[in-house]
Amino acid sequence: AIRSAAKAIILHNNNVLINKCMQIGTNSVYYDLPGGGQHQFESLEEAVVREVLEETGYKVEIIRFAGIAEEIHTDEQIRKAYRDYSHRILHIFIVCLADTVRVLPAETDFQQEESVWMSLNEADHVFFRPQQLTGKISMLVTNDDPFYLGCTYIP
Repeated sequence: AIRSAAKAIILHNNNVLINKCMQIGTNSVYYDLPGGGQHQFESLEEAVVREVLEETGYKVEIIRFAGIAEEIHTDEQIRKAYRDYSHRILHIFIVCLADTVRVLPAETDFQQEESVWMSLNEADHVFFRPQQLTGKISMLVTNDDPFYLGCTYIP
C-alpha cells in the first residue's frame, strides 16, 4: 500500500509551526511537518486542514501547493510491521492560520512531543523527516512553483 499524506508548512508572523518529535529507542530529536494520512473520499486539501487541527489545535487556510516528496522503507521487517507507513507520498501545502485561537490537539502524531514556532532560518537548520525537507523549508515557502523533493530509500 502507498500512503498518501498531506503535510503543512504553517506560516504566521514570519514563523513556521512544526512538530518536534523524539525517536523511540534512541531519544534523538527530529522535526516533522504537521499533517498525515488522507482518508478515502477526502481531498488532500481537506486532509491537511483536518490533520493540522488534530495535531496542533489550529484551524488553517490553504495558500498553495508547495511540493511533493516520497519515502520508501527497504527493511522487510519494517514493511511487514508497518505496511501502511513503509511507502509514503507527502503532498506539502503552504497554509496560514485561519484563527489564532488554539484548541487542545485531539490526536498528536506518532513520536510528536510538541508543536513549536521557528523562524524560516531556524527551520532550515534542524533535521526533518522525511530527510528531503532538511534545509528546504524557506525554499518551499519562497518558491512560487511547486517543487519535487525526490524519493529517499530508508534502510
